[in-house]
Order: sequence, then structure tokens, then C-alpha cells
Amino acid sequence: MVDRVAVVSIAPVLPGAVHGGSQRILDGVLGGLADAGADVRLLCSWRPENDGGFEISPSIRVEPILQLRGFFPDPWESPPHKILQTAEAVRPALEWADAVYLHADTFYLRDLVPAGRRVVRSFHDFHYETALISAFAFRADLTIVPSEYLKDCIGATSGAYHGVEGEPVVVVPNGIDLETYFPRPGVTPRGVRERADGDLVLLWPHRPDLRKGIVEAIEIAAKLTRRLPDRNVRLLVPQHVDAASSADTRAFYDKAVQVAAVEGVMESLEFTPWWSGRETADAYSFADVTLCPGNFIESFSLVAYESLACGTPVAAAGVGALRYLPDHPDVHTFPYGDAAAAAEASLAAAAGMEDFAGIRELLTAKYSFPRMQRAYAAAIMGALPESSQNAPSSVDRFSLAPWCAVAGERIYNDYEYGWSHGPELASFLGSTPDPNFTRASAIDAGLSAHQFESAVRDGTIVRA
Repeated sequence: MVDRVAVVSIAPVLPGAVHGGSQRILDGVLGGLADAGADVRLLCSWRPENDGGFEISPSIRVEPILQLRGFFPDPWESPPHKILQTAEAVRPALEWADAVYLHADTFYLRDLVPAGRRVVRSFHDFHYETALISAFAFRADLTIVPSEYLKDCIGATSGAYHGVEGEPVVVVPNGIDLETYFPRPGVTPRGVRERADGDLVLLWPHRPDLRKGIVEAIEIAAKLTRRLPDRNVRLLVPQHVDAASSADTRAFYDKAVQVAAVEGVMESLEFTPWWSGRETADAYSFADVTLCPGNFIESFSLVAYESLACGTPVAAAGVGALRYLPDHPDVHTFPYGDAAAAAEASLAAAAGMEDFAGIRELLTAKYSFPRMQRAYAAAIMGALPESSQNAPSSVDRFSLAPWCAVAGERIYNDYEYGWSHGPELASFLGSTPDPNFTRASAIDAGLSAHQFESAVRDGTIVRA
């Protein structure tokens, strides 16, 4: 019986503020655990803003006792005495708990978890060093991921490493709060001037990471400006809360200004405040198109689903889990790095929603916030599933890596953040009738032994 749950978040949790998609999911998980009757202690990194801790509800206590840097990609880059203080502070809470949930698992002090305690973890990325170390070096009773894409990536790598001894991996799609994210016609977001006739509003609502596609978004705005001289193209870019305190964050927005100046669209670039959830829903509703044009390896993309929930079409590069977006007329995808195709997709999206009722029905059925909360609570507190790992086959079989996609004579590799030109390999992978093939069948189909081994070495082909 699980009544007491210790939740560990390396990222800081602050009163009255949720920063980033993973933190929004954590907020929902906490609510789901409380609804299921759990007594929850949330252990997170300390910041001056959360000093002393606080209660989210009578059954959820936030304890900022991790003396870590807290920010990715190097949250453990702390003085060693701080790591010792963290270990000493965390141990009693882990001993108190019936189950331990590691949110976006980056918790390396696994020896502190008493024997016999259930350990459930989640991954919300599979490219930062912290997630990769956790997946390969540490074990759990159950791993939760938000997409089939991420499950497949884990299965082909750390899952293969652990083999039949690996823990079960279950997909719980990130939940969209459909009571917050819905169309808000006529509402102007905080810090934004009202719409005027002829406005074409593009929204880039991402955190400050160049891989999220700010440069590509500005290029899209520039192409649409030149193509539509009678329209006033506006690109809304919310400035992260760290913009005032972080030199790296300021440099990011300075880079955006430089690119906009070179592209001749300084008038189009509009910085806005960093919005809360409801304010972000206002922004989605205000915009004509939401852009996801970068090559960041998305494991789900809350932005895309939230935008659709608010009645705003999405234009997205076919990267990572964005390749798994619903096949729906209001989802417009394009090959990463193809500026002309990105502009065409954005222009098509700007024509407006074609099937809003259909997308809301899909989101309600598969991606609702309550559905996610119940699934997380069941995974952390309920019966554990059996491992789904299969015994190895007597014949080595291979497949296209889940982080790769074939388009014509090119292959996109998420982990290389770009395309490779290999017409023979692309032709074979794009036409083979058997997605799980052998080395011999690949060579019989025309690949040389060198081409096959090179594809395995560079991660384009993996063992199935």
C-alpha cells in the first residue's frame, strides 16, 4: 500500500510560478497524487524565492533541500560540500516514503533510497547528459515517458543495454489542461499591442535555446513579409524570466535582434513578457500560427498541443516527437532547415483552423490533463506492470533508428541535428518491405557491407 510519496525534482519549484513544460507536468502529477490520497513531500533545489519551503495543498509540502545548481544542462555542477548537504537532507525523506518518484530522472544519489522502496521515474528528454546517465547507470521499478518516440529511443539504447533485465517503460502522454487552453477570441495578451487590420501574427512561445528555432522563426517572418507586402507580419517572442539576471539568456535575445536586423524585419520582432498558463492561452488564441521550427529534440511538444487546443494551427519541423504529431489538417509540418517549405507551411497554417472540433475531441480522448494525472498516480501508487522486454533473437535484426527519418535521398538524424546525404541507404530504408531486416537482406538489396556497417556505427541503423 502506497500512502506516502517522496517526489524529487532537481529543478527548483517556486511558489505561484511554473516555468517550462516539464514543470507544468510536475504540477499536474502532484495534483493527481493528492487526488489519489497520497501524502506528498516534494524535494527540490533551493532558491531564495522558495527558501523555507511552502505548501501547495494540505497534502503536498515543497521542501527545497537540494543544494544543487538546479538548472540544466549541468544541475549537479555544485561544490562537493553542497552535494553532501543534499544527501544528508534527503535521506530522512526517502526513508519516510513508501514510494519515490523521480521527475525527469536526474537523481544520482540512488544509494539513499532504502531497499524495498518502489522507485518510479520519468524522462522528458533523452539527450541531456543527465537523462542519458540516469537511463544507462541507474534502474527503477517503472519508467514513464510522454511519447512512443521517447519509448522507442530508450528501447533502442539503454533498453538494449539492460536487456531482459530492464524495467517496464509505459507511455503516459503529457496532459493538456483543456479548461485553461481553449480559444479566447478578442483577448489581447499582456504586454502586446492590439491587432490591426492586415496583421499576420506568428507566435514563437519557447524557452531561450537556439535549437528551439528562433533564427528559423525570424527567417519565416522575413519570407512572409517579402511574399505578403500588404500584410503586417508580427513575430511574438516571450522573454524568459531569466532575461534580467542571466547573461546567457540576454545573449540569446541579442542574437534574435541581430538576426532580425540582418533579415530586415526588426519591425516584425516583438518581445513580450513571459506569460503564465492562462496568459499563454491568450497568446495562442491571439496568434494566427504557432511556430515550432527548430531542431531541438522534442520528446512531446506541449506547445504544439496547447496551441491546437486554443484553435491556432501549428507549423512544425519534422524533428523528434514532432514527427508523431496527429495527422490532422491543422498540423503543418516541413523538413527541418527548408526555409521555403517552412514559409509555405506557415502560410497554409495562417489560413485558419479547418477542424477545431476534431482536434478538441482528439485532445479530450488522449491528452487531457485529468487522464494524465490518473495515469501517473496509478503508475506511482498502483500495481506495477511486468517488464515488456523480450528475449534476444537468435538472428540479429536491424531497423531504422527511431531518431532518424528518411525523406527522398536524405536521412534526418535528431542527434546529429541535421541531414545526411546517402541516396543508396535512404533508398533501401525508404523502400524495404520489412522494417526489421537482417544484414544479409540489406546487402542483397544493394547496400555494400561498408555502407551497412557505417550506418550502424553512426546510429542510423540499430538492432531491432
